Amino acid sequence: MNPITRWWRRVRTVRLRPVDPTTCALRRGLERDLNDGPAQRVAALSVELGLLSVDLPDNPTLNGRIDELQGSLAAVLAELREIGGALYPPVLSSDGFEPALHAVAERQGVALAVHSDPVDRATAAAACLAVADHLRSVPRDTHVDVRVRRGLGSVWVDVTEERVCG
Repeated sequence: MNPITRWWRRVRTVRLRPVDPTTCALRRGLERDLNDGPAQRVAALSVELGLLSVDLPDNPTLNGRIDELQGSLAAVLAELREIGGALYPPVLSSDGFEPALHAVAERQGVALAVHSDPVDRATAAAACLAVADHLRSVPRDTHVDVRVRRGLGSVWVDVTEERVCG
């Protein structure tokens, strides 16, 4: 196989589904509700269990069981945060498009380069969610290049993947 054919099999351009502003707002609200509701209650339960173990007489079996339950609650809390982050990356609101994409890529084990023309906040959020959803399906050790370009009345998001071949 010649070098051009090998390169062609490793690099591909991806077509993403657009995300509309209503969906962005809905996803942000769901992430916030998940974090402010169930995640906070799970954290509070973990604290209550810790306080209960302090109030109980020294019982290694019971204290061990409480530790196991706290570990289970910590796992549930991590899963809730992961789901919330998949709905709407928390860094997107505070730090913006590029840091949010880098946070998603890091969790997925994907190398990412972002090149973006300045775009308004709503456009950046929609582009980020579309790319973030795609990054979750990309195999580890893939290099992804994201380019956001403004055109005449439109914005283009180009995503190119290059898989690392062994």
